[in-house]
Order: sequence, then C-alpha cells, then structure tokens
Amino acid sequence: MAAPDNGWFDAVASDYARCRPRYPDAFFSWMANQAPALHCCWDAACGSGQASIGLTRWFDRVEATDLSPEQIAAAEGHPRIHYRQGAAEQSDLNDNSVDAVLVAAAIHWLDVNRFNREVSRVLRPGGLLVWLGYQPIQGAPEDLQIWLNRLYYERLNQFWPPERRHVNNRYADLDFPGRDQPIPAGLKMTQDWSRSELIGYIGTWSALRQASQQMASDDHRALIETLSEELNQLWPKDSERLALRFPLMGRWGLLH
Repeated sequence: MAAPDNGWFDAVASDYARCRPRYPDAFFSWMANQAPALHCCWDAACGSGQASIGLTRWFDRVEATDLSPEQIAAAEGHPRIHYRQGAAEQSDLNDNSVDAVLVAAAIHWLDVNRFNREVSRVLRPGGLLVWLGYQPIQGAPEDLQIWLNRLYYERLNQFWPPERRHVNNRYADLDFPGRDQPIPAGLKMTQDWSRSELIGYIGTWSALRQASQQMASDDHRALIETLSEELNQLWPKDSERLALRFPLMGRWGLLH
C-alpha cells in the first residue's frame, strides 16, 4: 500500500490547519532549553504550521518548509516565520545556518537517509535535532475510548499506509543520525474538543484517505456516516466538550 501522494496533503490542508491538535508551550520551552542557541530553527515538513507558531516564542527566526503549496498557503503567518515550499530532503537552506531542526509528525513520510544528510548540512555543529510525534487519543470516557482504540487499531488497520508503523514504534526503527534520547515523558497535547471537532480530526487521518481511494464512493460515504452516528451515540449526554490527551513521543539529540 503506497503512502498518500502529495495531492492528499494538498487536499486536506485547510482541514489540517483547523482540526489538527496544537503542540503545548511546555514542549517548546523544553526544546529551547536543549538548543545551543536560539537564532534560527528549521521546521521541516511543517504542514500548515502547527509547530511553527510555537517556535516563534523562543527562536528569533523560523524557517518553515513543506512540499505542499496548499499546506503553506493555509499556514498562520508570523513576522518571524519564513514559509516556503520545498522538500525536507532538499531545503535550499544555507550550510551551517540553523541552531535546531524540528520535524513534527512527519519523519515517517520522509526519505530518512536523505533528510539526515540535509540536516547534517544545514545544522550548525552541536545543533539540536528533534523528531517529534504523538500517540493516539487518550482520556476519553471509557466507552468512547474503547471505540477510538478499535477504530485506530482494528477497523481502519487495513487502510493505514505502511509508514504508520514508524509512528506506532515511536520512530525507534528509523536511523537517527547520532546519539539520541527519547522525548521526555509527561509532555502532552490537551485539546478541549466538541464532537464536530473530534470527527474533523479523525477525518484528517491518512487511513480515511486510503479508504476513499480503495472503496466505492457510496461505501466510503456510508463509512463516514456510520462513524459520525456512532460518535454521536457514545458522546456523553451532559458534555458539549471533552478534554482529550495526546502524549508526545519521539527522539532528540545534539549532532556534532
């Protein structure tokens, strides 16, 4: 099964900007404390800028690149962010020009060997590299949590692109270009979401895109309607919104 082509990331750019969870300030504070300097950070494969904005609180300049022009167009602007279209494996950044590199929820989509060579070229000696990801949703009421787990691990399992295994393995099966450590335990995203926001997030999953490509259109439409109806039935009657958690995971190191 092939990974989603770049057209999929183009097609869901506005949904990514609206529905994907935001990384917490605690993560960026931790990252800034590891970086040797705070002049410039490269946010590689930045999508619609979910991490780019958070980096501006700590770095003087953020270079944010993504292969998808639609993702870049949907990104939130900021005077310290320079967004541009480009492959993470060939960034066109200057040699030894950044103090830190972050790739958030995207290392599994990249040609890791080529990306590592590009990081080695643009990162200053002793600079910081962070591969950041997050685990599936936690913290829902019991019946809803069971439904979410089965949806992710069982019902949609056949539709996840093969690259998803790297996320499930917390990137441990990918070659980090130096000595590394895991992202500290306890860092997490917390989202206060309504039913429509949760179903919007689920709609950005690459598994549902794969399903749309493999199923007849009527069958795919029926699947989406079924998921929405099931979510409505499981949502607590006395709550309009739920606080849901996404534990962060990943790997980081200083490269020499």
